[in-house]
Amino acid sequence: MKRIFCLVSAILLSACNDNQNTVDVVVSTVNDNVIENNTYQVKPIDTQTIFDSYSWIQTCGTPILKDDEKYSLSFDFVAPELDQDEKFCFEFTGDVDGKRYVTQTNLTVVAPTLEVYVDHASLPSLQQLMKIIQQKNEYSQNERFISWGRIGLTEDNAEKLNAHIYPLAGNNTSQELVDAVIDYADSKNRLNLELNTNTGHSFRNIAPILRATSSKNNILISNINLYDDGSAEYVSLYNWKDTDNKSQKLSDSFLVLKDYLNGISSEKPNGIYSIYNWHQLYHSSYYFLRKDYLTVETKLHDLREYLGGSLKQMSWDTFSQLSKGDKELFLNIVGFDQEKLQQEYQQSELPNFVFTGTTTWAGGETKEYYAQQQVNVVNNAINETSPYYLGREHDLFFKGHPRGGIINDIILGSFNNMIDIPAKVSFEVLMMTGMLPDTVGGIASSLYFSIPAKKVSFIVFTSSDTITDREDALKSPLVQVMMTLGIVKEKDVLFWSDLPDCSSGVCIAQY
Repeated sequence: MKRIFCLVSAILLSACNDNQNTVDVVVSTVNDNVIENNTYQVKPIDTQTIFDSYSWIQTCGTPILKDDEKYSLSFDFVAPELDQDEKFCFEFTGDVDGKRYVTQTNLTVVAPTLEVYVDHASLPSLQQLMKIIQQKNEYSQNERFISWGRIGLTEDNAEKLNAHIYPLAGNNTSQELVDAVIDYADSKNRLNLELNTNTGHSFRNIAPILRATSSKNNILISNINLYDDGSAEYVSLYNWKDTDNKSQKLSDSFLVLKDYLNGISSEKPNGIYSIYNWHQLYHSSYYFLRKDYLTVETKLHDLREYLGGSLKQMSWDTFSQLSKGDKELFLNIVGFDQEKLQQEYQQSELPNFVFTGTTTWAGGETKEYYAQQQVNVVNNAINETSPYYLGREHDLFFKGHPRGGIINDIILGSFNNMIDIPAKVSFEVLMMTGMLPDTVGGIASSLYFSIPAKKVSFIVFTSSDTITDREDALKSPLVQVMMTLGIVKEKDVLFWSDLPDCSSGVCIAQY
């Protein structure tokens, strides 16, 4: 709830009484929002408790002040159910000992707001969590329905966020969540609905809710906030940038999206056309991980213009602006011991190097192979006989994949001096909390989009269906975007089979 108090103290208004004496007038102003059906106590601010005389008058809004309330020191304002927001103004005047105290109370009756969050990925969920914590006091009465795949909330923490938890269906919105939104809306006279999800999955995550609520006249979609999933959106944009008439095709697909959401048609927009048209229907914000990509890539200037003021840059400095209590809440929810890592960083005067690992969905020997190949990558970084040596000794840290399992265990067990950053902690948390190391290198991943280029030593590509050597890696959309953005230089893009074998302690070329 927003509440603003303004005080103009001891103002001499030269208001003359019959004896031509002046009166000191102290004016206080209160501006606040009241949710429909809620009760707000209207009372004078910073005044004496005993007055020679006092009264209230209503100065704006539908007449609602009762006769017996006009001469009460305070009264309860019960926000009525309305078709739209309305402002109600009340002015208190109280006289005592030659002074006049005036309190001007301006109350705006608003609809309740329901914030819905749906996300399977780490980065957008973390951004959404930060937004909630930053705004939870200002909007303390907002209900929040949360469906996250990577961030777990205890009952205690959910209560602190005024949140209710719902499952994902696969990686997307569940019918249980849709039903809960409808039930909540049916219990209200009117409702502001705010939707938050990642950009790449936005159609699958919010279209079910919008279709289900399209016939509800009491629901206003107040805002849609979309956050990049990681590199996925940029790979899609890279593959789409050479398309002709992009703005026209987006505009045409907007009509498809509109008819689908309104239940007029079963035809769905696809790909890019399903995720960059929300602002044409609702007040929307697209929080880009790298907003500048639409500037440095000239072939995407038309998309930049199409998105207009809806295009936003994802923020990384919000944590530093939180109160001590809110910082502790964020760290508790994400399971990050910031103080412990800080102590580990400072264990010596050496710079810190964090190796970022990966996993595979295969099993058995393949997992062991993946692990040993990553061990070799680390050895190349720390062995002076490797052409990819970091250049000086570092304290060695490891950030494994959240689902790395035995791969993480093998890597950690291969180095006596390697310090583990818990795999469950998303690497982006280090960025958000100002805990990035001096140098980072590892397996190619979306996380490198959020790391300042000056800290990236190298990225390594593993074999896949489309990448079988370094030349393939350099041609990949991911690397092309990263080089365009200056995240990595061509010389720092490595392919793991090209790396020397360092298993003997001396790195020897494998070809």
